[in-house]
Amino acid sequence: MFAMGGAAGEATERAAAVADWLADHSKFKSHSRHISRSQLREQGLAVFPLEKDEVLQDLSLSVFHAATHAFGATSAVKIVENHLGRAFIKYSPPAGPGQ
Repeated sequence: MFAMGGAAGEATERAAAVADWLADHSKFKSHSRHISRSQLREQGLAVFPLEKDEVLQDLSLSVFHAATHAFGATSAVKIVENHLGRAFIKYSPPAGPGQ
């Protein structure tokens, strides 16, 4: 998220610059590449440290660990779940022999 202030056009330009930075394959070769807080701040993003809110940190890490386990233990490639517990899970077909 960007800090408040400035014209709408400026925010759009800043958002496009961040999107271009994140989409730069020479910097981020995979979705799992770590991006540090300082790198995000250098790009103009406001970063809230989870450690400052113990409840938010616990909830966030619970979701992260559940998703990590689900993706690692299954062939799921996409999981969307709502607040009612309804979920859509897309699976990748298992690779056959020699693939």
